[in-house]
Amino acid sequence: MKKNILLISGLILCSGLFAQNSDTLLRRQLELERQFNPTLQDANKINSLPALPVPNIKKADASYATWAGRVNPPIEIAIPGPAAIATEIPYSLQKGYISMSAGNYANINGALGYRIIDNDNSKLNFLFLHQSTNGDIKFVQNSDPSSNTAYRMDNGGQLAYAYRFAQGTFKISGGYSHSAFNYYGNTFGNERVFDNKHQTLGLAHLLLGLQSTESDNLNYAVRAEIKNFSTKFGTTIDESGLGGNQTKLAVELDKPFDAAGSDAKIGVEGKWDGVFLAKSENPAIDLYNYHLIDASPFISFEGLNWKARLGANVQFQFADDDKVRVAPNVQLSVKVADHSSLYANIEGGFDSNTILDMMNESRYVQPMLQVKPSFTLVDLEAGAKIGSANGVRFDIFGGYRQTDNEHFLLASETSDNTSSVPTFIHAEYLTPIYGNLSRSHVGAMLQIATWSPLDLTARFSKNFYSIKDISIDGVSASDAKAYNKPGYELDCRASFEVSQQIKLTLNYYLAGDRWSYFEKQNVKMKNINDLNLGAVYSINDAFSIHLNANNLLAQKYDIWYGYAAQGFNAMGGFSFKF
Repeated sequence: MKKNILLISGLILCSGLFAQNSDTLLRRQLELERQFNPTLQDANKINSLPALPVPNIKKADASYATWAGRVNPPIEIAIPGPAAIATEIPYSLQKGYISMSAGNYANINGALGYRIIDNDNSKLNFLFLHQSTNGDIKFVQNSDPSSNTAYRMDNGGQLAYAYRFAQGTFKISGGYSHSAFNYYGNTFGNERVFDNKHQTLGLAHLLLGLQSTESDNLNYAVRAEIKNFSTKFGTTIDESGLGGNQTKLAVELDKPFDAAGSDAKIGVEGKWDGVFLAKSENPAIDLYNYHLIDASPFISFEGLNWKARLGANVQFQFADDDKVRVAPNVQLSVKVADHSSLYANIEGGFDSNTILDMMNESRYVQPMLQVKPSFTLVDLEAGAKIGSANGVRFDIFGGYRQTDNEHFLLASETSDNTSSVPTFIHAEYLTPIYGNLSRSHVGAMLQIATWSPLDLTARFSKNFYSIKDISIDGVSASDAKAYNKPGYELDCRASFEVSQQIKLTLNYYLAGDRWSYFEKQNVKMKNINDLNLGAVYSINDAFSIHLNANNLLAQKYDIWYGYAAQGFNAMGGFSFKF
């Protein structure tokens, strides 16, 4: 097996005749850090631990609104962060910033950033983030006890350096993050497995990148990343936790050429993602290492009003079940007017669902559990972007996605069927079930910015699901739902600049038609119905104060079944630029 992995890796990474175009994910990651203009949105990103400061976001089959850059909504969405405008830093004036805010539920946010070196060729930045909460959360369901304390403390720091030279850019970054939390979910009267003890996740990471300056010759981009992680305890508080390493290596090569008057490129991207886990001290737990090797050849064309990229993802998965798959990778766009365009993207491939992927999706998944990888046969997204010069934009979009072995996170339960009346035992963590999921969706987005102080955006989407081959507790489910995935979403956002010193934000998010599975039956979950208001007052160019009020409607709802969000909460604080 190791020989096969090394052989395939060598073939992919040495295929130096091709590469991907400059707007690929890898090249975006290898670009120089943006002009150091950190906001408190950066501070919110620590919610997506383990990665810092920018999490590796796993593409989900149906995503909630991205309150803090998350794909699936963790409990942390109800822990507020001040408006991003509170800490915008004029690049030429300040090198650093510090921000602090606090509120009820013992919510505390903190951020510290500084440009240590900042010139045309070299940049060295430091960033430290803190978020914590320690408040009592009332469960949505009637249970005894009716609430539990939700504790979470996340700290993380990163040092990032980039050096630009004539032939390209070199980048290196490293850091460490530490997260402590309790599994606070509802046990519905059962004894708690972990007794509210604090689980921890420690993550050290190092990233190296090298990218050539764009030219008509052969272009390259290389990226290597290693993460070392460990948790405190396993299936019991007396059992040692999970530890291991995740290593990623990516190489891109591309060669521009002229094709009948259009700019064109031919290339290939090669990637390897490897997870190496330490052996568990529990002989009943059989952990396996995971490897995903991806070769993505492509050819792209760009004309005056159109772009096209034609490619495929050839993937080799080595895990408990070795697989070889091919998926499309195609992007098309056509400009039909000065401010309007049509687009279509068709992609597919494996979602690895590694330990760190799942901690990023939900830290409350059962410890020591490996979630199975899923494979998306096709993921189609198409639409029209219709804009006008007077500040009005209207988008319509739709798509279809088919995924084998999709996972759905449910509240943990076991049943005793020996008696005439089944009894259930519930634990405070989440466990996955699997099925083949098809999802279609349609939607629209409207943005109005005709008056410069006011910016309005509204986005609505409707999802249609079909689930096959799903089993729960070993029994095939005939009426299964797309558990914990929204049937429809409405996301409205507004910002208003009252004056140069005062700015207001208003956000409303609605996610409805959500389902879970509890005690052998489908259960409809309460809608996520979240209204938030933010304000910032800039006393001068360096100092500002801010206030956020969240869940103004004081709604009670679950993020995952048994994991309730905070009620009404408010935070206030300051930001100082220096």
